[in-house]
Amino acid sequence: MKKRVLVSSFYNRRAVTPALDRLGKKAEIIVCEEGRTLTEKELLEYLNGIDAVIAAEESYNLNILKSAPQLAMIARDGVGLDSIDIDVATNCGVIVNNAPVVHESVADLAMGLIITTVRKIRIGDIAMRAGKWTDRDTYLAPDVNNMTLGLLGFGNVARAVAKRANAFDMKIVAYDPYIDKSFAQKLNVNMVTFDELLVNADVISIHAPLTSETKHIINTKTISKMKDNSYIVNTARGDLIDESALTEALKKGKLSGAGLDVMCDEPSVADNPLFELGNVTFTPHIGSDTLGTFAKVYESAVDDILLFFNGKKPRHVVNPEVFKHKRFEGTQLQ
Repeated sequence: MKKRVLVSSFYNRRAVTPALDRLGKKAEIIVCEEGRTLTEKELLEYLNGIDAVIAAEESYNLNILKSAPQLAMIARDGVGLDSIDIDVATNCGVIVNNAPVVHESVADLAMGLIITTVRKIRIGDIAMRAGKWTDRDTYLAPDVNNMTLGLLGFGNVARAVAKRANAFDMKIVAYDPYIDKSFAQKLNVNMVTFDELLVNADVISIHAPLTSETKHIINTKTISKMKDNSYIVNTARGDLIDESALTEALKKGKLSGAGLDVMCDEPSVADNPLFELGNVTFTPHIGSDTLGTFAKVYESAVDDILLFFNGKKPRHVVNPEVFKHKRFEGTQLQ
């Protein structure tokens, strides 16, 4: 009997069809048609009899994982894992896999938001449509070149941003307690403490994972340490920023602007106070939304699912201790 794979991810079908066609030769594929993140009730219904899932950001918690005993692998359609309880998955014998291939497209968007925010591109666009061609003082902005860019986190995306920022002659500092300084120096990046990053950066671009330690890492206290008239760009996770503190800082002029691809609530509600501010540029969590990246993500996920179905270890397992589970006793995966 063929293995059954659920596709709850709602990436563009044209971009991912080649990978799914390849998977379809080895497994039965069930595709969710909702076009959005599934509710817990919906997910429970879909997971009945499923062996593996190419997952979006729906929640995989204790209730879900205990209710889907056949599920053996969750392959995320990206790198973020905050919607999956990794410890519970491991205890249930469920492999958690991601696809670390989105960094170039996310870095492109981050750099675009930096330029858009600092150079007031959105403000200029709106004003021009209103016939305000000569309102030059409104459009006056600082130079991007020679600004200090602070990278909060220095993983693959941040490193790709650093490469782009070097081309703009930006000075780059980064905070990441897990990165070797010698590695950063190759990219002309100076590793600093968190406080040093806050104090010295003209623009902070956030690239940290969301954990209990990093939730609201940007808050009233940390914003108070930032330079006056500095900027924040976030292409990581919305909950890394306390949105009420950010709103207040933007209203009072402590910060000059923000570029946000992610929000605390997604989809974000229309009455979010940040939407009232003209100095914030928003995009709807589209950091990885390019045809090339979509294809790469699915190729990576399908490759790893097929490896698993063929009795081999997937390449991008984030909980390798799962192979000690009794589910894998007597297999070459142990």
